[in-house]
Amino acid sequence: MADTTTKQARDSHAVTDSDEDDDAAHKIWTMRDLRVLHELQKPVAVVVSGVYEDPHSAEGLQDISRVVFQNTECKKQFGLPRSRAEFVAIHQSYSETERQMQRAWILKTTQGGSSHQSWMNLSDFLRPLFQGVTADGLNFICRFDSKAIRVRTSPTQVETALMHVAELDGSATDLRVAAIHSRSPLHTFLFNSCGVLLNANASALQAFARKNAGHAGGTALTLKSLFEEGEYPGGEAEAQSAYDDAMNAVFSLQLECHRHTQAHKSKKDGSTKWGMIEMWPMLDPVDASPAVLVKRHNITQQKHIELQLSAHQDALQQQNQELEQDSFALHEQQLRLQEEAHSLTQRLEVILHDKYQHSKHSFDSDTPIDKTLTFLQGVIGGKVPPVEVALDLFNILSESDTNLRQPVGLEDQLLQAHSIDNEVGQSMLQLLQGSVRNSPLLPDRQGPVPANPTQLSLPAGAARPDWMDTSFVTEQNKPFVPPALTTSTEKMLLDAENNWQFDIFKFTEATSGVTLALLTFHFFKISGSISQFGLDPVKLWRYLQRIESGYQMQNPYHNSIHVASVVQMTHMLLCHGGIMQSNALSKVQLLSAYWSAALHDFEHGGLNNDFLIKTAHPLAITYNDQSPLENHHLAAGVRLMFDPELSYMPMRLLRSEDLLVLRSTCINMVLGTDMKKHFDIVSRFQAAFKRAPPSSAAEPPLQSASASPVQDWESIKPEDKTLVHQMVLKCADIGHLAADIHTHKRWALQLEEEFFRQGDKEKECRLAVSPLMDRTLQGGMTRSQIGFFNIVGTPMFKAMVDLFPDAQPILDGVIANLRQWEQSAAQAAKAS
Repeated sequence: MADTTTKQARDSHAVTDSDEDDDAAHKIWTMRDLRVLHELQKPVAVVVSGVYEDPHSAEGLQDISRVVFQNTECKKQFGLPRSRAEFVAIHQSYSETERQMQRAWILKTTQGGSSHQSWMNLSDFLRPLFQGVTADGLNFICRFDSKAIRVRTSPTQVETALMHVAELDGSATDLRVAAIHSRSPLHTFLFNSCGVLLNANASALQAFARKNAGHAGGTALTLKSLFEEGEYPGGEAEAQSAYDDAMNAVFSLQLECHRHTQAHKSKKDGSTKWGMIEMWPMLDPVDASPAVLVKRHNITQQKHIELQLSAHQDALQQQNQELEQDSFALHEQQLRLQEEAHSLTQRLEVILHDKYQHSKHSFDSDTPIDKTLTFLQGVIGGKVPPVEVALDLFNILSESDTNLRQPVGLEDQLLQAHSIDNEVGQSMLQLLQGSVRNSPLLPDRQGPVPANPTQLSLPAGAARPDWMDTSFVTEQNKPFVPPALTTSTEKMLLDAENNWQFDIFKFTEATSGVTLALLTFHFFKISGSISQFGLDPVKLWRYLQRIESGYQMQNPYHNSIHVASVVQMTHMLLCHGGIMQSNALSKVQLLSAYWSAALHDFEHGGLNNDFLIKTAHPLAITYNDQSPLENHHLAAGVRLMFDPELSYMPMRLLRSEDLLVLRSTCINMVLGTDMKKHFDIVSRFQAAFKRAPPSSAAEPPLQSASASPVQDWESIKPEDKTLVHQMVLKCADIGHLAADIHTHKRWALQLEEEFFRQGDKEKECRLAVSPLMDRTLQGGMTRSQIGFFNIVGTPMFKAMVDLFPDAQPILDGVIANLRQWEQSAAQAAKAS
């Protein structure tokens, strides 16, 4: 029969007969040879140990040891060997550190050529091997003499084993020394529960003897004597109290470690030294009675550092108090200077108004409401306005066609201002008011102008073109499968959570086709909306993909990338602009805000409301020329939510008042993005959050009368909170004004191209081309950027930051980009 061998551990060595011949100098024990060990009166065991690879274990290895021989005394003391399964079960209860230490010991002992002596705990060492050794049985330190031998365990196999001889009759001193060394070689004393010394190392005894050499008759070394060596302000009573506390901590409370710090005088120079007594509870290995290990060490240097740090800290606190007093004095002086500056500013305003009231050329964005409030604030504050100001305000309010929520003389300001190009003024007027002075239909280019305005864009017999269909995007049968996120995509999502100038174009390149859905889903998730409201994540993903498919990527500007950037900026304003922190939105309204941002341009055809109204588009007819696009975005987006395949909201939410809050918030926010309502919303917003000034000039305001942070949002009316919601989406909708300059200019050029395409459509329909939309003329929408910033963007963002100062980064970005446009305009003017 061919020789067979089992897979051995790295520490075991299977050999053949030829190996024996080569290693003849080493004795090979047979089982018969081992029988002589029965004569010994000491326990002897021969153990083969190995480490096997085991993919099922936590560390990938499994230790296996088996007893191949034990003498009579070993059987009497420890019982019969355990089975392999029993060994594995007990051995795996040890920690990985303990198992690694045992492997290292076995390897060291096996490779040694001579007998190896070790102090070990009987229970820990022998319990996995023998049935008679249990966890609550033999549990003391004894010495083992171990030696590696070669044993023929079968006719064809010789293995390396360890012969262990246990020395059970060691002295009490040996046992205690071994116990201390096993616990830690740093321990110096072992006392019983009465404080009597059980064992100490030589250096500790010598140090104690030197310190007490001057005492008559010597001093007995006890645990209490260690405490009495210190100097205590309370004398012996305090030393006794410290000793009692230590004994209670160690023997009653069984604390893992008790530390006591004590001071003493140096015999050399009389300086104060510091020492620490550290105490660990254990059992006396001789009789298993309670004992305590003690270590003393010098902490003088550490104590001096602590005292220096404490003194330094006291000095710093004193300096800090002095600085606070100086700061308070400076603050009071600053308030006095502000009062003086405020008074000087009021006088200067009167002088400048009297001198330049008839030669103003800058845009005045104040509405009649704003002017009235400013006038009344001055009166309440004790300021006497000039009579001319009161007369101007009276005349404005007396006119029958005055729009209280629109800048005074908006049309004249935009079309007659010397600082604004006429076509730019017409474009701004059309954007903000919806009418352009002197903009009739174009003269007959290819025939007479049709009398019926509903047929302006339709030649006889022609079908309505696709771009005028009532639904701009047809259903796309795209699979609703969430994408697998890469590490780089996850990093970009994390960046989107915190970056005011997030690179949406780079994110789109990494998430093509699911940019909007992925970003919106991510914000739904991290905001807690999915878990809080029990939203169905699968249907939510389907819904968001369907929303994304409703945006035409052929639109240069109004596409899913623009909407994704609006969703991201909405998140920044809500979570980093101080809005959610102020409780201006509830959790339901937070959910609605993300939803509103995602669908606010749903199924946009790249043509504005004015075009739809002029061509009698079905949407304009359906919504009576009132924000036809915004109404369609809302209706179409909400309608999808009730599709059974896309309805991600649970029935309890759909049947609760929360749905009414959800929809009303969404309706107000999306309809508020119609620029025709811009001045109305911004004016109401500023008026709602203005503070009344003091009642007299003798009580100057601590803050300006402009919008200020609100302290108690619970007291704010729901209608005023709605203005905040609308302002969030309005700011996010033109948030690219605050993007880095390259991203901002890219969006500006894409919007200009979309306007040019509308101009092309208007020519096809024989309509007058809207201002700045004729690509054949020099310059387009980008010519109006400075005007748009000054009239629309900067005032709106400033109003937002006045109420929510944490949103300052968005205003900083807007102002930086405005400066870039102004520099470009100055350079162009200089070159011409």
